[in-house]
Amino acid sequence: MGRFSQRVAGRPLYTSGLNEASPNLRVAAWNLLHVKLFPHSSEKASYYRLYGKELWGHLNWTIDTLPYNSYDGQNTIKQHWMSVAWDDFFDIFEFAVDLLAPRAAVARNRADWFDEINELLQDQGCAYRFIAEELAPITNALEVEAVATAADCTIGPVGQHIREALALLPPSKDSSPRNSVKESISAVEGALKHLTGEPAATLGEGLKEFEKAFGPLHESIRRGLTHLYAYTNQPDGIRHALIEDSREVTVDDARFMVITCSAFANYLVAIAAKHRP
Repeated sequence: MGRFSQRVAGRPLYTSGLNEASPNLRVAAWNLLHVKLFPHSSEKASYYRLYGKELWGHLNWTIDTLPYNSYDGQNTIKQHWMSVAWDDFFDIFEFAVDLLAPRAAVARNRADWFDEINELLQDQGCAYRFIAEELAPITNALEVEAVATAADCTIGPVGQHIREALALLPPSKDSSPRNSVKESISAVEGALKHLTGEPAATLGEGLKEFEKAFGPLHESIRRGLTHLYAYTNQPDGIRHALIEDSREVTVDDARFMVITCSAFANYLVAIAAKHRP
């Protein structure tokens, strides 16, 4: 719903862009997570020692400097949390969120946890959301759903390539838009190879075999996939650029491609499923 001052008095909504972690975002995230990370009751002291050692290790701090008292440990991390550069903030934030997530055996609770974190990010106008448990610069709900579906695809290579594409987007310190695009395109190729039974097929070849097996696609859909193939293989396309470094690939390019390729892969899987007995 938003605050009264934002709804009525015209005060701007909270925002936190791609290259920032706003003070409001840091405070909101801290308020949600610190109670779980630093329990102060004596019966939960073991949780503090466990989480503290994980945090200290993640930050490359020597474990012997972990304060015995959880209040002191909390204050040490809080100072770091509120003052570090935006990418270092997201690094420890993502780590802490994963650290506190219910184990995979409780899948529903784990999904609910990441939904709760995403609600916090949305409320703070953050430019990132968790998708397949990776922070990614995708906030539109329909786009998030499309990418999340592809990341969990039962065709192993599709999910693997989409997750790799996400891991190569900001705020990752290993961000590489160029390689993210390559992974996104490979997800579509992976879907076509699996669905057509042609493991050596390129995207263009796989599309032809797909239509032989499952019928012709709508002309607009075929044109879109054909253009995707052209973007991949023309002289100034991404794969040539990967070799020659002849054109810049931006985060916006990579973001568009992971969304588009996820949607295409999901579409191909759905079409194939309808033709199976």
